[in-house]
Amino acid sequence: MKIQITKLENELLNKIISCEVDGIGMGYSEYDGEGISNEEKGVLSSLIQKELVYDSHSCSRGERSYIPMYCTSIEDIDLQVKN
Repeated sequence: MKIQITKLENELLNKIISCEVDGIGMGYSEYDGEGISNEEKGVLSSLIQKELVYDSHSCSRGERSYIPMYCTSIEDIDLQVKN
């Protein structure tokens, strides 16, 4: 499957990948999206809509303090960065 992404999406995706300490797509990441700009929030939302990133804590129920953990889901995907 081919998916086109923008340069900003590519930059944030690579940032999230670098925070996945147990391997890409394994469900654990140190990227929580805290302190990001409104522009970055929009880019993160776009990556989630394109199903390239997901919040692995979104299924957790009953946690007292919810902290998102964004991971990638890019296996078997051909990414093309738009200029």
